[in-house]
Amino acid sequence: MNAHSVHRLLRMDLEDYIRTQYFGKSVLLRRAVEGQLDQKGVLYQEPYIESSPAYRTEPRGIGAAELPAWMKEYFTALSNAGLGVYPTPFVHQLRALEASVCGEDLFVATGTGSGKTECFMWPLMAKLATEARESSTTWEMRGVRTIIMYPMNALVSDQVSRLRRLVGDRKGSFSKIFRTYCDASARRPQFGMYTGRTPYPGAVPDSGQDKKLVQTLSSIIVPQDADAQEFFDRLVAEGRIPAKVDMTAFLKRLADSRHIPDAEDAELITRFEMQQFCPDILITNYSMLEYMLLRPREARIWNETKAWLEASQTNRLQFIIDEAHMYRGASGGEVALLIRRLFHKLGIGRERVQFILTTASMPDGNEEVRRQVLDFARSLTGADATAPFCYLRGERESLVGRVCYDIPFAHFVDCDIERFDQGAEEQAAALHDFWRGLAVAPPYDADLETICVWMYEHILSYRPFSQLISACRGEAVSFVRLAENIFPSESLENALGAVSVLLAIAPMARSQEGSVLFPARMHMMFRGIKGVYACTNQDCESAHSDDGMTLGRVFLSDEHSTCPDCGSTVYELYNDRRCGALFYKGYILEEDAEELATREQVYLWHDPGEMIDRRMKEIHLFLSPENFHTKKGGKYPAKACYLDVKSGFLYFKDDRLAGQEGIRKLYYCKYSAKGRPQLLTFHSCPHCRHQLSAGQLTSFSTRGNLSFYNLIKTQFLAQVPVASKSGDPDRYPNEGRKVLLFSDSRQRAAKLARDMSDASDTTAIRQLFVSAIARMEAATSQDLSLDQLYGYLCLCAAENHLQLFYGEERKLFCEHCEAIMRKVQRSRRSGCTPKLSFAADAPDRMREYLLKMFAGGYNTLYDAALSWLEPTDETLGDVLDQLEAAGYDVSAEEFLEVFNAWLLRLLDRNAALGHTIRIEVRENVRRTYDGYGLSQNVFAEEIAAIMGWGKKSTEMEVWKEVLQDNFLKRGEADRLFVDLTCVRPRYDAGHIWHRCNRCGELTPYMLRSCCPFCGAESICVMTDEDYEALRFWRKPAESVLEGARIRIIDTEEHTAQISHKDQRDDLWSKTEEYELRFQDLLQEGEMPVDILSSTTTMEVGIDIGSLVAVGLRNMPPMRENYQQRAGRAGRRGASLSTIVTYCEDGPHDMLYFGNPKPMFSGEPRVPWIDVKSEKLLQRHICMLCLQAYLAQHGESMDQLSAIKFLDTYVEDFLSLLSQNSVDSDVKLDMENFKQVMCQGFMELKKKREVHPELFENRFSGEKSLLDALYEEGVIPTYSFPKNVVSTHITDRKGKILYAVERGLDIAISEYAPGRAIVVDKQTYQIGGLYYPGSERKVGKDGKYVPPARSYLEDENYVKEIAVCDSCGWFGLSSEHDGACPFCGSARVDTRKRPMVRPWGFAPCNGEAIKSAQLVEEYSSVQQPIYSTLPEKDGMTSVPGASHIRYARRANQRIIMMNRGVGGSGFVICPDCGAAMAGDDKNILKPLDRPYKTAALRPARKCGHHDAMDIDLGYDFVTDMFVMEIALDDEKIDTSRQDNPWLSRAAQSLAEALRLAVSKELDIEFTELVAGYRLRTHGEKSFVDVYLYDNLSSGAGYAVGISDKLAELLDSTERILGDCSCRNACHSCLKHYRNQYIHGLLNRFAALDLLHWGRCGTLPLAKTVAEQRALIAPIQPILARMHRRVDYLTDGIEIYNEKIQKRTKLVIYPAMWHLPKEKGVLFVSDGYIACARPYAVERILKNT
Repeated sequence: MNAHSVHRLLRMDLEDYIRTQYFGKSVLLRRAVEGQLDQKGVLYQEPYIESSPAYRTEPRGIGAAELPAWMKEYFTALSNAGLGVYPTPFVHQLRALEASVCGEDLFVATGTGSGKTECFMWPLMAKLATEARESSTTWEMRGVRTIIMYPMNALVSDQVSRLRRLVGDRKGSFSKIFRTYCDASARRPQFGMYTGRTPYPGAVPDSGQDKKLVQTLSSIIVPQDADAQEFFDRLVAEGRIPAKVDMTAFLKRLADSRHIPDAEDAELITRFEMQQFCPDILITNYSMLEYMLLRPREARIWNETKAWLEASQTNRLQFIIDEAHMYRGASGGEVALLIRRLFHKLGIGRERVQFILTTASMPDGNEEVRRQVLDFARSLTGADATAPFCYLRGERESLVGRVCYDIPFAHFVDCDIERFDQGAEEQAAALHDFWRGLAVAPPYDADLETICVWMYEHILSYRPFSQLISACRGEAVSFVRLAENIFPSESLENALGAVSVLLAIAPMARSQEGSVLFPARMHMMFRGIKGVYACTNQDCESAHSDDGMTLGRVFLSDEHSTCPDCGSTVYELYNDRRCGALFYKGYILEEDAEELATREQVYLWHDPGEMIDRRMKEIHLFLSPENFHTKKGGKYPAKACYLDVKSGFLYFKDDRLAGQEGIRKLYYCKYSAKGRPQLLTFHSCPHCRHQLSAGQLTSFSTRGNLSFYNLIKTQFLAQVPVASKSGDPDRYPNEGRKVLLFSDSRQRAAKLARDMSDASDTTAIRQLFVSAIARMEAATSQDLSLDQLYGYLCLCAAENHLQLFYGEERKLFCEHCEAIMRKVQRSRRSGCTPKLSFAADAPDRMREYLLKMFAGGYNTLYDAALSWLEPTDETLGDVLDQLEAAGYDVSAEEFLEVFNAWLLRLLDRNAALGHTIRIEVRENVRRTYDGYGLSQNVFAEEIAAIMGWGKKSTEMEVWKEVLQDNFLKRGEADRLFVDLTCVRPRYDAGHIWHRCNRCGELTPYMLRSCCPFCGAESICVMTDEDYEALRFWRKPAESVLEGARIRIIDTEEHTAQISHKDQRDDLWSKTEEYELRFQDLLQEGEMPVDILSSTTTMEVGIDIGSLVAVGLRNMPPMRENYQQRAGRAGRRGASLSTIVTYCEDGPHDMLYFGNPKPMFSGEPRVPWIDVKSEKLLQRHICMLCLQAYLAQHGESMDQLSAIKFLDTYVEDFLSLLSQNSVDSDVKLDMENFKQVMCQGFMELKKKREVHPELFENRFSGEKSLLDALYEEGVIPTYSFPKNVVSTHITDRKGKILYAVERGLDIAISEYAPGRAIVVDKQTYQIGGLYYPGSERKVGKDGKYVPPARSYLEDENYVKEIAVCDSCGWFGLSSEHDGACPFCGSARVDTRKRPMVRPWGFAPCNGEAIKSAQLVEEYSSVQQPIYSTLPEKDGMTSVPGASHIRYARRANQRIIMMNRGVGGSGFVICPDCGAAMAGDDKNILKPLDRPYKTAALRPARKCGHHDAMDIDLGYDFVTDMFVMEIALDDEKIDTSRQDNPWLSRAAQSLAEALRLAVSKELDIEFTELVAGYRLRTHGEKSFVDVYLYDNLSSGAGYAVGISDKLAELLDSTERILGDCSCRNACHSCLKHYRNQYIHGLLNRFAALDLLHWGRCGTLPLAKTVAEQRALIAPIQPILARMHRRVDYLTDGIEIYNEKIQKRTKLVIYPAMWHLPKEKGVLFVSDGYIACARPYAVERILKNT
């Protein structure tokens, strides 16, 4: 499709979804918003068009390069053999090869998809060939010639695949060419991947592990049949099979634990192979490189490499760093220092290494930017400040001087772009019509292919096309800008149409070789609605009315608090999503809420103010239609109240305002749901009278993943099918279409994969059911039941080539489909009836869908007016006979009405369908509160009332008996269910459906002209408008009946949490398996993956084939993230690629939704790494010293226990360290280094003596020295989290399927008991703490130790916490006693609940939970806090700052804690570890153990005796900078309660200081964590602003701040003062990482605090004009309360009209201590700005 059509389709589908999903039940709202949804800026922004930069190619190929003749021939031969050398390469690829051959260092920074890989692969192949040709002696030596280093395993695996295809091709072409141009007897080059995934760890081979590895490799490399052989061949072609010359022979050797490669092997695949036979090319990541440098087992690799380097001065190590932009900040600095340690290990200088760096994310600015980029490259590679780099940006193709002609505008006006969406003939005809009559045109008889080639050669001769292509190359340009620039003399509307024509035609231009001239990318931004807001005035000039209900003007944003048309108040609308009833949402003061019935008037606030606390209550107010009557009685009655639409005041006391002009009657209810005391809502809907479930009254804000799914589905289906994959629907059901999705969190990506697959499956199933039911309807001669529908489902699925379900259920379903098709094809009789039934044959999953379609409670076929159930003809006849025999003459029509009403209630309330369906299946569909099925047959009150039946009606009893006898059967739990053989599904496009105006339900039959659900008489025939409102759900089903294909779109997760793999067990991880299926590399029984839902892993250059569509679930944090992701689309020259971004409601997303250009085309950030941090340098020098020392003693850090080192070696080590010089080429204070090391190791030794349990565990043994030093931050950390914990998911036998890692700071929120996570489309509710193997622990006495008890009796995991009840401070009880160190309160107690550090998490009962049964308990970690008090002499005054002191504090303890939902903690079983949120120990009763086990001990259900109340948390020690600002309580408001200034000022100043530090010290601001604390010491108050290194960094930045504090404070003041925004914006304080506190940020408050700290000054008093501006917004509210605001020349007076009293009002700066003056009322400007309810309350009380 052309760009215009694609964008329009996406817009229409999103609008359809929102119209149906959110406004389907409300005709009034649907009509009100209809004109707004399609406005630009509401749901979408105009698209932007970009074309990839066209880099100049060299048509002469490799022959044009300045290379030795033999090398040109060598590369030409590789090109002819198809081994990665292109016949017409880019110029920059040749330049890279030329520079590398000359020995230059390279930095290639061309765009995504520009062939950067070849820029290091060709130099690599040249290097190997040159040595083999010119230095045969050294070539025979083993040694690493090239290291290729990546930041992540996924990239390593991808590079190995490339090398297998090039160096290890199965035909042996590379080795033949290599020996032809080098030496016929030359050794074959070999490569190896050495990462954590390389099989397998250990000092020596293990026969058991070897046999497992043999079994795994044999399963794939020994094909058993033709299909397996085809799959194997495709894997070989994609480089997915290890490049062994004879894998069978290798496996035989491996079975004997002989890790010996063949001399002709291209690849070494085990660690032991590489340790014995050093590879020429080593592919690794930096973390494994660290291990390889320190362990003795890899020493031979480096020794041989060192010997090779020493053998000839011409030998140089080649070091390739791909995706160089990913090395930033402290972690990048540590990698740079690691590289220097490699030099040291090899005994070489920087000049003996040639570096090649590549990236697509480098800025391309002025000379200064270029200098910074090259400085980055030099720092990363250890080069001198002036060392040269060959820096390649790529040469762009020039379009200058080719324009010869223009095109009359009439050609664009007359062009129908819809024709370009048709077949080839119509497209060709449309192109002929467009070009006809122009100066140069294609031949009149040319077919489409010929025209496209002609356009490739001629289209740039025409001005409009040349301007389009020139403007968009390498830059995203909006439709509007293109229209204005290309067609400046035309109206914008006409110009936009012409641009659409250009974009329809230009991408079709392609060369005979298939190269696309204008490979366009279309960037599209979408979002949902943020809510619906309505004017309260029924007489508003923009009012909307329907069915007795009127709303004023309706808005789709919250920008209006009063209506611009009539001046009345505007509030957000909520709705009962079941019936569509509307409610206003507002807020009232808590004290008003307690006495509503007696209050004269209460103001209804629009929001609780930014100062959210427990003093405001949310209230829902029902908007009643005309003639509404409340239901009498009941525990929670709806009561009337009256809203003054102009002032916003509510009146509850009586009805005296009823009917007055400007007064609106509303209804309220004093009901608060359990756990939500701050909400006044309704127990049951006053409109439809259904009981409301928790959260059923909801806003109209778009939520969930369905809106995004529908955009992506449309984007997916708009793609052109891949020609080679069309016509084989069983193997490629979606014809090769693909979309790659990105999210910025693993859980979001995982949930997206689950939700999108569920949505696709549900849509397909709905289509399948309607199709099958319609097919049954056609079999008019037979009386078919719902039970027989299964056979027709199989038939329709077979015809649509659908393969549903997974595993055994898929196999069974496919067998049924094939059997049905065979029967139908054999049968010569028309109308052959499939003989399969739900009861006897259907898989459980299909039974589940049967329930969803008719009894799912949401989006059923009833809800879409598509299908309904009736009695079979036979059953209907029996029933009528039985009723007649009982004396009741009932017509078929009358019976159907009663039956329909009775059945609807059974399906809705009890899912009582199918007595043979197991309860376990029903639990997957929905929850019920009355149980599944009926205990006894009953009629609902509404039905009895309509029928006129009393409680003891004989007629009712007869009906109940007849219905039960003919339709109900006993199922599980002795409950009654509808027998599937007695009812039949119906589909009739002409059937008359009805809609109830009260409850909103749809029904195929009325009951005596009433609604069968609620009994209302206000029921009407559905109109065309009603059907149109359901278009989104009905259209897909109807389209199938019109001949459309049913498609299932499979989405799979691609995140680190499913990349767990042990290559001894699995050749591929789940992510790798899904990558294969995404590339349509399929084994027998596998289906393609259509959509991959990934995180940042897929941003970079993993080759997953040709992509033309990318979707982003949220706006990425940085523009380089966006550009990398968008760049994945269109990499193989597609004509039109699409990038869909769905923006969230957060401030970051909304910023770029409003102005997307900087994200599309902005320059990436200038790279930066830190190689000067003293702390980082000390870590690396320490590593060198330790390695050297331990090597002398035959020890290794990874094998030596910390206990042995500290007991045996440490003093000798430190003695030698202090006496000897340290050989290092880095600038470091060596004496200070020695002092720091001595102090650190002695503290570690002391820690070992005081807490030996920290270094030894009776189960896991002694901690290694490497782990101990890593945890202490003594050695490099590479910004890996030090505190990592996993959620362990096992199979039924206890084998680990997934170990989902997270840093503890995130895990104690995301993995807290009660929370739900999604892994590989399965939902798990966390239900315990668990670590694998702990269930098999045995104590020293030989007795079984319960898995949780050993941790809960360990002081490392359980700590007592002291808490202050006054200010919320908490700290370790062992470190604090007496008064609170913050506020001085004596109310400090040790909590009854200890803090438990999780050792691992596991799901409830050790298994997935049914999504329909999930009730998630949300809890989260509190803000990190530290409890240390300043030492008397530990603070230093800041020169020139009267109230600021600072301290550099080492080893400060910080606590992070999750105190559960509402502070109620968690309950844990001390035996099995089962845990759940809450403080009721009965919570654990339903839970089993949180793990499965294959242990011999019987896994009986745990009784959870002696359950404990706990909090989750952990403490850690870090270095910190603290800036103390002393406050004057007599001048400054230092109160903690209801203070609108203090927390804002402190938080904002902390953020500003962090930004200033990052700017002045030239570090990433993400390297630092900023915070504040408020404390009282004695009679003084303080604000402590603190900074500490990111938990995973620890680079020492925080403690280095004090040296530049004066300059940093100046910079902080500039950040706060130089902006022009009202409070804070993205130019000063706001950014992606702090969006959760955007509401608290206020640069003026921070400036006031900083000025006080530096100068001791307070903000000036407010001028009269400023005070007037502040009081103006609340003046109408005060007027309604009889308080008139009078403006005087010298101030403001409040006049109470009732008591005729005047009070002077002064609005003062919030920072001030409350002023006092007789007769004057002082109100803080902070209250008026941030907490107006309290400001009004204060004025009313004091006037």
